Amino acid sequence: MSNTHQIVICGVQSGKTLSHLSALLSFISAEELLASLPQEHLFLERFSANYERSINKDRLLKLEQHFLKSVLNNTPIDVPKVTLVAFGKPNVEIQLNKLATLQYEKNDSAIVDGFLVLSALSNLLDRADPFTGKKADKSALTMMQKQLLASIDVQLSVYYQPNEKINEETLSKLFFDINAIDTKIYSQNIITHVQESPLNLGANKLALALNLEALGGVSEINKITKSDSYVTTKNTLIQILLASLGGKGIRIEKQLPTHLPDKTKITEQVINDVLKTVIPLMKGWISCLETQFRRDSNGFHRSMQIWQALGIVAYHLTHNNALSEDELFSTGQILGRLNYDKSASHWGECSAFKKDASGSSWINATGGGRTFRDKVAVYFINIL
Repeated sequence: MSNTHQIVICGVQSGKTLSHLSALLSFISAEELLASLPQEHLFLERFSANYERSINKDRLLKLEQHFLKSVLNNTPIDVPKVTLVAFGKPNVEIQLNKLATLQYEKNDSAIVDGFLVLSALSNLLDRADPFTGKKADKSALTMMQKQLLASIDVQLSVYYQPNEKINEETLSKLFFDINAIDTKIYSQNIITHVQESPLNLGANKLALALNLEALGGVSEINKITKSDSYVTTKNTLIQILLASLGGKGIRIEKQLPTHLPDKTKITEQVINDVLKTVIPLMKGWISCLETQFRRDSNGFHRSMQIWQALGIVAYHLTHNNALSEDELFSTGQILGRLNYDKSASHWGECSAFKKDASGSSWINATGGGRTFRDKVAVYFINIL
């Protein structure tokens, strides 16, 4: 929708921004957007020296893979977002209510957000990067796939002041404020979920070997409520593997660990070796509890800490005994035959538990999840 330099954009106008600026929100195809960028980038020198540093390269690669996967597998993605400021004297016409048409000079605009998005789209469409001028290696997409990517909508926000110029100070402040905050939420669960780690693969193998699907499946989300059919979570299976490899001391910090406390690298081979202990042990445990899993959603067999305690038991077994597969299975059965009812008297022998206010059920006496898990593991090991 542009002749050489005039850009015309239709969208929804917001007058309620926290400044004198107005904002227009619209959707525009990736191809059109790339064609309507200014020739000179006002803020380029603010980031050009760092643009090709590894942190940005990593983020750029992630974005490219994100778009690539979406095109190849036809999966939904968050609509790419780019923000510009039309700082010349744009012309705005209100069509209806909040619908407006904005007209501005292409080279009187500045990109303030979405730099990596624009680079990723340019690279995948075999165009020169707008900020480095470099062309990436040939894109992995076919001609048809490129056309598909070029046609996807990008969410474009344009800040402007109707018929007025925006001064450089305001522009500059906007650029810095937008790019200084990392607004995406950080969560260990998210990181561990997407991280390509042998632990993730191991958790999948464990779920398969124990046929957990038949019991109700594994939740990808972290918490299981009584009404869920799931018997465990992906995170719990990862924690079981970690405990069986490194004992109770190993924990997930910001990412899934890549090494054990003794500096051993966690490889697929290391995981496969420990699965030889974990699988038969847990098979034995589950074999005794199968009907209970189907029937009773309220016992301790549904506690993720109790599941994780089995990882510490596995660690103990690999470091103290050389047990055959059959012996591991029957060890699991010994623990599986315990009464997992919340009022079962034997929990009184385990320091992880105390009676609740009514005196009829046992509850966590430790205050924490990890300490509870560790004390249950000690109890299990004593039983064995």
